[in-house]
Amino acid sequence: MNNLTFLAFCLAFACYALAFFLLWRRQTLRAQDVLDADEITDATSAGPALMIALLGLVGHCVVTQNTLIQTGSNSTLTLSLLGVSNLVVGVMLLVVAISSIKVKADSLLLLLLPLVMLNLLGLVAVPAGQTQPIQLDGGQISHILLSISAYAALMTAALQSILIAVQERRLRSLQSGLFGLLPPMEAMEALFIAILWLGLGLLTLSIATGTLFLQDMFDQRLVHHTVLTSLSWLVYAGFLAGHHLFGWRGVIAVRWNLAAFALLLLGYLGSKFVIEYLL
Repeated sequence: MNNLTFLAFCLAFACYALAFFLLWRRQTLRAQDVLDADEITDATSAGPALMIALLGLVGHCVVTQNTLIQTGSNSTLTLSLLGVSNLVVGVMLLVVAISSIKVKADSLLLLLLPLVMLNLLGLVAVPAGQTQPIQLDGGQISHILLSISAYAALMTAALQSILIAVQERRLRSLQSGLFGLLPPMEAMEALFIAILWLGLGLLTLSIATGTLFLQDMFDQRLVHHTVLTSLSWLVYAGFLAGHHLFGWRGVIAVRWNLAAFALLLLGYLGSKFVIEYLL
C-alpha cells in the first residue's frame, strides 16, 4: 500500500467513524426526547454527519480504485473479492446518502456505516487472494465498473423493498430494536423510489457502454446476460412509469422490484453458468 492509499484509508475510516458517532448521538437524543419536534424534523439536522460521510467516501473511492485498477502502459482490472465488495458497499452508501439529502432517511446510514467500515478495514487488513489481473482498455473497464455499480444500487433498492414489506407488516406492533431506527413509511418509500431512479440510471449507462465498447454482447456466451439485463431494465422502467402514472406502491412495488432484480441476478449467474459449465 502506497502513502496516498494509506492516507486515503485513514481519512475514510476516521470520517466514517465520526459520522457514525454523530448519527448515533442524534438518534440517542431523539430516543430520550432531548430533541424537540422542530429539531427532529429539520432536514439539515443530520447535515454535518452526511457531509462527513461523503468526505470519507472520497477517500474510500481512492483506496478502492487503487485496489481494482492498475494504470501504466496497459491498464489492468483486478476483480478481487474484497475490492468488488468495497465498490458495492461504497455505491450503496453513495445512493443512500444522495437520496437522504432530499428524503429524511439518514438513520439508514446508521445501519449501513458499520458494514462499510468493516469492508474498508478488510481491504487493508486481509491479504489479497489469488486474482488474475485482466488487461482491458478504458472503455471496457468503465463498462464493468458501471455494471457492478448498477448491481449495487439495485441490490440496495431490493433490500429497501424487503425492509418496506417487513415494516408494513409491523405497523400495528411496537417498533423496537433495529426496526425502531427505520424512518417513517412515507420516507422509506420516497427513498426507495429515489434509489430506483439512481440504479436505473446506472443500469442504462452500463448497457450503453456495453453497446459502445463490447463487440460480443450478442455472442452465444453473453446473449443470455444481454437479454435478461434488458428485460430487467424494462421491468424497472415499467414499474417507475406505473408508480408515477397510477401510484403503484406497497406490495406491488416490492413484487415488481424483486422480479426485476431476480432477472438481473439471473442474467449474471446464468451467463457465468453457461460460460463455465456449458461452453
